[in-house]
Amino acid sequence: MAHFNVTSTHGLIGAALNFALLMVLYLLNMNLLAEWWVGICALLILVVFMFTGTAAARQASGGLATFGQAWIYSMSVALVAQVGSAALTLLLYQVIAPELPGVLAEITLDKTREMMEGFGMSGDMLNAQMKEIKEAMDEAYTLKGLAKNSAGGMLMWAVVSLIVAAISKRSPASEFS
Repeated sequence: MAHFNVTSTHGLIGAALNFALLMVLYLLNMNLLAEWWVGICALLILVVFMFTGTAAARQASGGLATFGQAWIYSMSVALVAQVGSAALTLLLYQVIAPELPGVLAEITLDKTREMMEGFGMSGDMLNAQMKEIKEAMDEAYTLKGLAKNSAGGMLMWAVVSLIVAAISKRSPASEFS
């Protein structure tokens, strides 16, 4: 459990850095928050911190870590970052900018409608899809929605952690290698 101090620090820094990015974009132009590349940046930031946190925990454990240990280290970073990000996002949506969820939902719905129309969807089928998407988006910005999305996000991070662990593991040298 000693590694948890190291990995939780990396997770909290990753969550804080993602939140700082969101706040800068919010202050510049809140419409930027609905751009696809914002999510990619957030993912990349967390992956970097998963690698650095795993490496730091491995170093704290004597420089060696099995695949399983490296996976636990990486998942610890992801878990702390996910919880921290959810808490900071809730703070943003409920305290700092309560109007933001509605604005983001409208921007995202407009972009989604344009994309679907670009694929040739129209009429009742488009309206039914847009209604479903709107209902899902309205829930996504609530405490329940954030919790549900965070839990689902942990499944994605479990897979990413497998990759991080495969790259980050260090086993003792054997006499046959």
